[in-house]
Amino acid sequence: MRHTVLTAFLSLFTLSIAASCAFAQPAGPEAPAPTPRTPLAGLEYDAPFFPGARYDERIPTPESLLGFPIGKRAATNAEIERCLKAWAETSGRAQLVEYAVSHEGRSLWYLVISAPRNIGQIEEIRSGLAKIADPRTTTGAEAERLARSLPAVAWMAYTIHGSELSGSDAALAAAYHLIAAENDDEVRRMLDELVIIFDPVMNPDGRDRNIKQIREHRSAAPTVDDQSLLHAGYWPGGRTNHYLFDLNRDWIFAVHPETRGRIRAVNEWNPVLFVDAHEMGSQDTFLFSPSREPLNIHLPEHRMHWWKTFAKDHAAAFDAQGWRYYTGEWADEWYPGYSSSWAALKGAVGILYEQASIGDQAVRRPEGTLLTYRRSVHQQLVSTMANLRTLLEHREALMLEFLNERRAAVSADGPYAQRVFAMAPSANETRDRDFVDLMLLQGFEVHRAGRSFTADATDRLGRAVEGREFPEGTILIPNRQPEAHLVAAMLDFDPRMTPEFLQKERRELLRTGESELYDITAWSLMMMHDVQGYTLQMASLPAGAEKITQTTPVRGGLERADATVGFIFDGADDRSVAAAARLMERGVQVRVADKAFTFDEDSFSRGSVLVALDDNSNFEGDLVGAVREVAEMVGLGALGVSAGLGDMVESPDMGGRHFILLEKPRIALLARGRVNMYSYGAAWHMIDNRLGARASHIDIDRLGGVDLRRYNVLVMPEIWGGAPDDAALGALRDWVRSGGTLIAIGASAAALAGEEPGLSAVRLLPDVLDDLEEYELAIIREWLGRDGSVDLDAVWGQSAPTQTPLPWERLESLPGEDDLKRRDAWQRIFSPQGSIVAARVDDRHWLTAGLGDYVPALAQGSIALMSKPPAQTPVRFGFAIEGQGDQATHTETDKGAMERLRIGWAPPAPDGHDLRLRMSGLLWPEAAQRLANTAYLTRERVGAGQVILFATDPVFRGGSMGTGRIFSNAVIYGPGMGASHPIRP
Repeated sequence: MRHTVLTAFLSLFTLSIAASCAFAQPAGPEAPAPTPRTPLAGLEYDAPFFPGARYDERIPTPESLLGFPIGKRAATNAEIERCLKAWAETSGRAQLVEYAVSHEGRSLWYLVISAPRNIGQIEEIRSGLAKIADPRTTTGAEAERLARSLPAVAWMAYTIHGSELSGSDAALAAAYHLIAAENDDEVRRMLDELVIIFDPVMNPDGRDRNIKQIREHRSAAPTVDDQSLLHAGYWPGGRTNHYLFDLNRDWIFAVHPETRGRIRAVNEWNPVLFVDAHEMGSQDTFLFSPSREPLNIHLPEHRMHWWKTFAKDHAAAFDAQGWRYYTGEWADEWYPGYSSSWAALKGAVGILYEQASIGDQAVRRPEGTLLTYRRSVHQQLVSTMANLRTLLEHREALMLEFLNERRAAVSADGPYAQRVFAMAPSANETRDRDFVDLMLLQGFEVHRAGRSFTADATDRLGRAVEGREFPEGTILIPNRQPEAHLVAAMLDFDPRMTPEFLQKERRELLRTGESELYDITAWSLMMMHDVQGYTLQMASLPAGAEKITQTTPVRGGLERADATVGFIFDGADDRSVAAAARLMERGVQVRVADKAFTFDEDSFSRGSVLVALDDNSNFEGDLVGAVREVAEMVGLGALGVSAGLGDMVESPDMGGRHFILLEKPRIALLARGRVNMYSYGAAWHMIDNRLGARASHIDIDRLGGVDLRRYNVLVMPEIWGGAPDDAALGALRDWVRSGGTLIAIGASAAALAGEEPGLSAVRLLPDVLDDLEEYELAIIREWLGRDGSVDLDAVWGQSAPTQTPLPWERLESLPGEDDLKRRDAWQRIFSPQGSIVAARVDDRHWLTAGLGDYVPALAQGSIALMSKPPAQTPVRFGFAIEGQGDQATHTETDKGAMERLRIGWAPPAPDGHDLRLRMSGLLWPEAAQRLANTAYLTRERVGAGQVILFATDPVFRGGSMGTGRIFSNAVIYGPGMGASHPIRP
């Protein structure tokens, strides 16, 4: 309907009159006050935080800045920031530093507190601490003098999980006391001898999200039931950051700006105490260090002594208040990506707090008492001050021990003196560069080989290689360096738990079915990044090695812009997928090669992205400019070509079937409800942050009523509780058959792998134990298909053979179905908690573009996917290597014949090969046998669409680069490479 100017004017005039009349109405009655409530005994907790303390009146009090007393409710990030800024402006004891900005634009701050004279010479103090941290930079006598005389640094960090609120408010109370207290000898000593750094809100996005939920559910009457939404919250809660990552697992991956800024800041200060304050279940009490086994084998040897020393004083402080607490029990320090373990590996005493969580007001406990929010703040505060007192009393001893640990780390006869980690350069420059950038961020010393060299090495599969030649440009990270313990913990291929712990773990698995492990057991960064990593046995770096201090900024661009045929982004580099996504967003027609090729004497990898001029004759705009813009945006060079003829041997030609036209992805990502927020967040981050693609986020509970025709890719992160409901499954089936690409991860893949959902022919191992022969045959076909050997005499023979060898004839017989079921139930008891295993790769499948012949993959949980044709299995657990290792592959039968032994249900690797599986982490033999030869990744055609299943999360914690590339290929290339769409006339 067309509006005339007069009609529009009259409409606006009418609205303005109506609005004026509305504003002129007399004020209505005020809302009635809530009905008075019966007082709730125990709801008011008014114990003073610092009895008898006197404060400098020139320093604004917390209550004057917040508008309420500390602990009355949780302070927002903005309210905390207001306090920090006011105190830094009014006190000579404080200095405020912004160290990062979150994804949602919130600043992260740390507040430095010390005596005014220390604040005045803070740079000199940091410089002296840096000399202690690297004893090579000064004399032994000078280093000891500095250790004895300089203030010790305490880094006091709170609320890395945004829903664990009380620590931040305790940080405010402690900071104010240290800044404003007068005539207090203990505070004076702390200020003189310590530099105390408060990092009060490590996760501001999560904290404010959680406080918003609390406000939404706060009632006029107190709510003291911890099952209520006031305390429990709703999906996704506030634990995680913007992309729903657990920042207390991100220290070694450093995916997020909060972590990256904090690592830089901590590296500048070299603290000897690092406190990480958390919360746990509301019905618990209070936990603090030391942790129980397993402990990371690279932790400095005296760390347990100091944990016990701090714990003794911590316990005494709680005993004085009559509060209950405990140590260890469920917390371990095996994974180096927790705050406390990461800090401990750097030389600090890393201490964990876990306070019973109170979202707001109070929670009723089993004994009938109320635990108030203010009480939880008080307990965090008492813990903070107790740890600072212990640091004060042992300052010199801790500083000297820090120095001695660093001396041992750089010593020629130290524990790490004979090891160097090496990364051979690859065609995937982005991944290599990102790995180096992470190493430098962590503060590691990194070198680049200026020429080729030879060294004895061990590869990621544990194979010893004598005299391997490494090319110029190889990255070298000596383990002998100041950060030796953290270097070893992050890069060591195969750290092993103690026999005592393994015995305890196995006993608990058999007795209760529950693991003692708190997190994953493997994380080696060279494996997670899937770079060409080695450990070298060498005491010194090869001649000509140059130290790297920063990575070279990437400036992608376009070469040969006047090309007459097209432009190519090489598919070996991960950023080629992002380039394809962003080109399609601009309306560019894009193809991907499913085979390596050579044009104009330039060779390109499988998975390379082609922009053909002929395809884009209808493009509106500057095509060359669009390609150049995308190349610069993603940081990857594009090369123009003026010939589409291959090298006429193996290389395909541009007009053939090996260059597949892509379909622009229209992506939907399932969220909320039963969706695992970590799996969802990792997929979201990959799509949004790394690929730069747009995606719609769909509530899984609305899936049956959503118009799925808008999308051609749907990502289903891990979900709990089985498949979606019947309406949703029906909608998914129709959508996939109409051309949709469905990608399901982990538990979601398991939920779809069955007859009932009607979406996949893939099955779970327990469901096919009565029909293993067909899956066995699929494995045999794959092995023989890789070999491709031919008996020429038999092929060209002119007589029909009386018999032909059958590959399963000499194979050990399968047990009966009942025995197989018992075995499977037994083996599931030992399912992996998070180990890294080798998975073989089909190098002719479009999903595996950018990968080598095997990929390190996460094994976690009991899901075992079983696949056979017509389902494709581009990645399968287990990689065959030449040579007879410790695997027994043959046995003699009663009749004297030699049978080939199975690996679990499946046939073994081909003769003369071993099947390598475990790369790193705890993988019980029972679990290894069950996992071997099952599918990591499947792809199958369903109608005009396809279903892609991942056995475990391919983008786990944003750090799984190898399997992450598969996910990227699936999301961006799937609609064109694996599904079919009609030509629209």
